[in-house]
Amino acid sequence: FDERTRRILGRETVDYFCEPKLDGLAVELIYENGRFVAGSTRGDGLVGENISQNLRTIKTIPLSLFQPIPRLEVRGEVLLSKQAFEKLNRQRQADGEPLFANPRNAAAGSLRQLDPQITAARPLEIFCYGAGQVRGLDYDSHQQLLEAFKKLGLRVNPLVRPCAGAENVIRYHREISERREQLPYEIDGIVVKVNRLADQERLGAKTKSPRWAIAYKFPAQQETTQIVDIIVQVGRTGVLTPVAVMKPVKIGGVEVS
Repeated sequence: FDERTRRILGRETVDYFCEPKLDGLAVELIYENGRFVAGSTRGDGLVGENISQNLRTIKTIPLSLFQPIPRLEVRGEVLLSKQAFEKLNRQRQADGEPLFANPRNAAAGSLRQLDPQITAARPLEIFCYGAGQVRGLDYDSHQQLLEAFKKLGLRVNPLVRPCAGAENVIRYHREISERREQLPYEIDGIVVKVNRLADQERLGAKTKSPRWAIAYKFPAQQETTQIVDIIVQVGRTGVLTPVAVMKPVKIGGVEVS
């Protein structure tokens, strides 16, 4: 990625901006004249789901910005902390409801509730990381955009950092990987973006993704356990499927058995 970027830009070193890759649900918030007017899921990139009423219930999403920007489309990640996820699953177990598989599914399920009061009862939070259409805000780099977000009252992850060159990106990746287990929320890697907007425009985009950004994931988490039994399930058509029953083990915030 770095070699291709440097070749296209004709530069020895490229200024990147790195962020934790949050494991939640991507959303877009639309502000007009500084007021929140609508919000949706990212969907397939063209068509998303209108979840405006549910997004209004999230305490870390401001309904009014500190400045009346004419138009601002904010991209962000809505997530549920590990602690909140475990508490929610304990409550669902007590109520005899099916458990969520992981915090990401819990966040997505909470945002898609038909009753906004159910969403409001769950401690969802957001971190903002990008923009769509912007009118009334001047910035020349991704770093400047996120600094403007903070001044407007939008929440930005405190672990984001500019990194000059590939070596500093790799160093950041290693540091965040080591801190991963101590973080209160799930992440599965980092996102690396070319910092300067002029460079982003020059690099352009492929069919479904920009050439100026890449996900740099962590190695898959692994644990060792024991198979304690093998049971055979009978399908609707009579097909027999063997299923391994393992000694329960926690991995990626989920207990697997």
